[in-house]
Amino acid sequence: MNIKKIFSKDPDLAFAVILSVLVFSIFAFSNPLFFTLNTGFAIMERFAVLGLVGLALTLCIIAGEIDLSIGSNAALAAVIVVRFADDLGAPTSIMLGVVCATLIGATQGYLIAYLKVRAIVLTVGTLMLLRGVSLFAADERTVMLTDFTVTDFIQTKMGVFFSPASILVIVLCVVVGLFMRYTKYGREIYAIGGARKEAVASGVSLNRPMILVFALSGFCAGVGGAIIGLRSGTAQPLALQYLLLAATVAAFIGGVSILGGKGGVVGAIVGTLTVNFLNTGLVFNITPAYVVQIYLGILLLTVILFQTMSVMYEDKLQRRLVLFDTDELRRKLTASLTKQ
Repeated sequence: MNIKKIFSKDPDLAFAVILSVLVFSIFAFSNPLFFTLNTGFAIMERFAVLGLVGLALTLCIIAGEIDLSIGSNAALAAVIVVRFADDLGAPTSIMLGVVCATLIGATQGYLIAYLKVRAIVLTVGTLMLLRGVSLFAADERTVMLTDFTVTDFIQTKMGVFFSPASILVIVLCVVVGLFMRYTKYGREIYAIGGARKEAVASGVSLNRPMILVFALSGFCAGVGGAIIGLRSGTAQPLALQYLLLAATVAAFIGGVSILGGKGGVVGAIVGTLTVNFLNTGLVFNITPAYVVQIYLGILLLTVILFQTMSVMYEDKLQRRLVLFDTDELRRKLTASLTKQ
């Protein structure tokens, strides 16, 4: 396999893979407990939630926006699922929580497209609004299950590393990846992120991709909140705000561009695994929480620095090509005039 060809095709993704392997290797060789089957299962369990939110934020950033309310939306879904699981059963309560979260996301997408405002402005408001709704739905307290047997299915171990939640997330990632790559709706999401004015001028409707990408964000938040609520048997209305930071780091590590129009599902998976490797390894080393945040910040800054250097290198190559084409054209004109 030609490593140089891989780097030239997608250097950010190639760098993300190398970084992920490096982080995994450091902890695997320094701590024997890290390289075990139980640790692998724990990493995949974390992946089930962070992977969903990382996927959602990757799609939003590809579209040139960001959903700051995703943690609050997930917390509201968790409150709904846990509160109604005893009375309605787990499947019905999950459906109720996920549908509510998806509708909230779709509504945000519609308002962003219709009002022509940036998502970072609107979702700050919905972040606070959803916190208030979560507090109201939970009666300003932690909601708890009374019958923990209704959640037994989500704790089932399937194979060596997987659970129903992690398998569901993997399937969703595959479906979304195929959707983004092979459908015109996926291409529209890339178009409005990479060159919004040009895409709208060419006839691409801003409403459809924006509603779609935020509906997907809401859906992922709802499923993630449901998984967390059912695993723990409790839901706190003001919890899960950490998901936004961790998933944003995972998205950028995976190679998504802050300018939009670039990134993908594979990168979101790689970035999520890297963050999980780092968090799990630092937990085994009994690292204080503030040090974990420092390491995440260093990791993110490293990726941003590499992306910046990659863009500068691409711009330099483009300038060289332009200068070469200009010199070649000048040489041909000179030769033509000489013959005459």
